[in-house]
Amino acid sequence: MTLTAPYPEELLRVVKKVVWYDRPEEALADLPAFLSQVMVYGSPADVTVVERYVPAVEFRKVLENPPAGVFTKDAWHFWHKRFAMPVPPLPRRRFPDGSMGPEAGRFFGR
Repeated sequence: MTLTAPYPEELLRVVKKVVWYDRPEEALADLPAFLSQVMVYGSPADVTVVERYVPAVEFRKVLENPPAGVFTKDAWHFWHKRFAMPVPPLPRRRFPDGSMGPEAGRFFGR
């Protein structure tokens, strides 16, 4: 799915809140990345706004192919339970040499 301009003002407000580091148009061009940010940083009201424009199946796709390092444990569990999906371990980053990043929620050396 692709969202196209002109974007509703209420959706732009949510984008500016949860993807503060990119222009709204850039954030909405990568729907899975935007949705993962909403799923972690969005308030219930933010989620309600986004759900007006994005079907639930798109949120489920994010959980099926999640970005590493974005989800918190709480958000990961919440969204899986919301869609009645089994809760797998949080995704981990894979480095070019094939090694894995730290366990989710942990930092190197800690």
